[in-house]
Amino acid sequence: MSQECVLSVQPSNLIAAGDKWCGGVRPDQSAAQVARYVLEGRLQVVRERLPSAALESDKDVEHVHQLRIATRRAVEAVRLFARYIPPEASEGMRETLREIRRAADGARNLDVLDQLLHGCLDVSGADVVPRLREEIRRRREAAQQPILAMHERWVADDCDARVATMLAELGGKRRGKKKRSYARYVRPALRRVVRKFFAAADADLADEAALHRFRIAVKKLRYTMELVAVAFAPSFRKELYPQISILQELMGIVNDHAMGKAFFRDWSAQAPDPQQRLFLAGVMLAEDRAHRDVRQAFFTLWTPRFRGDLRQQFDAFGVWGSP
Repeated sequence: MSQECVLSVQPSNLIAAGDKWCGGVRPDQSAAQVARYVLEGRLQVVRERLPSAALESDKDVEHVHQLRIATRRAVEAVRLFARYIPPEASEGMRETLREIRRAADGARNLDVLDQLLHGCLDVSGADVVPRLREEIRRRREAAQQPILAMHERWVADDCDARVATMLAELGGKRRGKKKRSYARYVRPALRRVVRKFFAAADADLADEAALHRFRIAVKKLRYTMELVAVAFAPSFRKELYPQISILQELMGIVNDHAMGKAFFRDWSAQAPDPQQRLFLAGVMLAEDRAHRDVRQAFFTLWTPRFRGDLRQQFDAFGVWGSP
């Protein structure tokens, strides 16, 4: 079976559609036209990232990181245009993309942890680090297998043909909606995402589970904003989006340190060598301090005033208050 991509997008358009801002899209185009163009580009990026992450991550760990970002962007694109996609195809594609992202999670986490240990090489008495990094590399090889499996599944299941069929069926029985402009289409769609964002924000974020749910809501909002920015004034992209971007990046650092703290705590408890146990316990304590510090940085940013300012800005764009 051929592994060549069968998507029909032209190379010049692919660059624009694959760009996070969906360059080449006009707000006065029909939403159905934009749906095909953007979905084709977003899914093509996943199709290109998957082989690199599966077969070349030993050359550059960034391949796996970029695959995860590509799948998240593609999922939000499928979600945004779901009303134009046959329901079975929409849910099936979203699940495939989620599976690819989950397959890459373990490998990416280990890449982050390996970089953390690499930073410990200059620590006095850290001669244990090379042995620990060797263990990380062993685990990393095992974590690569799910990505390889997803790459093989993409080919075996002829996902290229599935994507092509889904794109060909865009609109389907909903052809009456095809004339709706993209600018009109995205406002209620974005409003739903914004309201979920603020609903998650109103929870007690001192609770780890609530903070985790809010982090997911922030990601969904950021990737949706990238899709719809063309339909709004330039300040949407230049002023409002950076605030959500900074929020997501800060919460990502919180999550990385929380993951590191838990990982090194468990590893320290199981390590058979006393020197390794002592060193890992020290790394765990450092991660615990870093986690507390960056959590504090998040709450320093996420104040009632900051949240209120965001509400006002989204309301000014017509995607928070009443329609």
